[in-house]
Amino acid sequence: MPDGNEKLIREFLDYLRYERKYSPHTIRSYKTDLHEFSQFIQSYEASADLRVIEESVIQYYLSKQTQRGLSARTVARKLATLKSFYKYLCKFDSKLINFARSVKSPKIPKNLPIFLREEDVAKLLEGPFENTLKGSRDRLILELFYATGIRISEMAKIRIKDIDSDEKIVRILGKGNKERIVILGQKALDALKDYLKFRNNDERYYHSEFLFPRERGKNNPNNSGSISIKTVYNIVKKYFRLLFGEEKLSPHTFRHSFATHLLDRGADLMSVKDLLGHSSLSSTQIYTHVQIEKLKKAYKKAHPHAK
Repeated sequence: MPDGNEKLIREFLDYLRYERKYSPHTIRSYKTDLHEFSQFIQSYEASADLRVIEESVIQYYLSKQTQRGLSARTVARKLATLKSFYKYLCKFDSKLINFARSVKSPKIPKNLPIFLREEDVAKLLEGPFENTLKGSRDRLILELFYATGIRISEMAKIRIKDIDSDEKIVRILGKGNKERIVILGQKALDALKDYLKFRNNDERYYHSEFLFPRERGKNNPNNSGSISIKTVYNIVKKYFRLLFGEEKLSPHTFRHSFATHLLDRGADLMSVKDLLGHSSLSSTQIYTHVQIEKLKKAYKKAHPHAK
């Protein structure tokens, strides 16, 4: 990759990291997409300059991604990366033309979110959990996912000081470093109390600020930092496999279940939006499609003229 292109990408990623406060995971995705695009255009012209790429080149690149078998959602994400990158370049150089702005995103099919029935959640939260530090930790992680609907990255970064047991709330630092409040139900509070009994009796975690400290290991002898996202993911997957034998379920299934069950029981859409930490109502409205599909099934089953 020419030094000029590498410098542009690096400066853009620094802008996302320090100015926009994007998460490390998001920045890694942007970096991968931009390096891939840069290598693509250089395969046709070794000295190609990212600043002067025309609309037709971007369209050709996206069509090649589709031919590779990538989903419309993935191609749309790659285009969103390019749009953000060229918007940034034009912000600091008025002579540049943002050709990416006029490229249309592929139409993404609406897939209804996968969620658990209330009885399945109840079964999952019954365990089995070992009466140990790890067992109580696992139970609390599952309870918190369902009680709050938080993202896996948010779960991993919860600090002890973020929790107010008396008020039954947790302060969550979400996307873009936006803080929001989520609510703790009684079952989650009981699981928290049980876990803290074990945690507070383990000297390895005395000085950790995180609710779920990172496990001590070869690369982490002092238990510094928080539990990894991968570890949280594996914990949740373990119980999904154990109780349901289902590979498609993931921690995000709890988030979908949280939102769906709230709406089922009469919560208004704006409240669910705020609890989920969505920046716009359009992101939350996918759960109304779930409600519509349920109504259609009920109608088809019960109405005399439905068939």
